Amino acid sequence: MTVRFVLPASWSTLARADLSQLSCNASTVEQALRWLIESHPMFAERVFTEEGALAPWTIVCLNHIHILDPSTAISDGDHELQIIPALMGG
Repeated sequence: MTVRFVLPASWSTLARADLSQLSCNASTVEQALRWLIESHPMFAERVFTEEGALAPWTIVCLNHIHILDPSTAISDGDHELQIIPALMGG
């Protein structure tokens, strides 16, 4: 399953790379996210907590559907995995 990442624009600056065409093959959301942080370790604290759970300050969507369980399967075909920084404050 091909997963194309849609990442915040500021992450390209952080990585000092063009991330607009970043993609991998994965069968679960977690597998895709692990690939992302193996490729770009600076994103680890933005995606996962120290305990390994999805970070509550980041929203992960598969094909525009909010994913709460990283073990969510990715079906055959092409998919988009959007990572959106959650807005917090008051």
